[in-house]
Amino acid sequence: MNDTPIPRPTRGYLVAAWTTALLFGVVAGTGVGFLTQDVRAGVISGVIVTVLAGLASVLAARREGWGSTEGAPPWTGDAAARHHSGGSV
Repeated sequence: MNDTPIPRPTRGYLVAAWTTALLFGVVAGTGVGFLTQDVRAGVISGVIVTVLAGLASVLAARREGWGSTEGAPPWTGDAAARHHSGGSV
């Protein structure tokens, strides 16, 4: 019984996604901290934004197959051998 594997984002995509999420969190936390004049509110909002942005991008990549060979067009890379039937591309 072969189940269809769930596409997994590559390590490079994960590093880029979480780095970008951390950058968003720092910017949001700094903004909230300056607006409210409360360091604690800035830190909490920064952590929340980082977690939400990171999880959203990782789950979207997993759902769509981005960053994996499953998300590649059929005529490129590793997916070519699985999808190409021998005719002209």
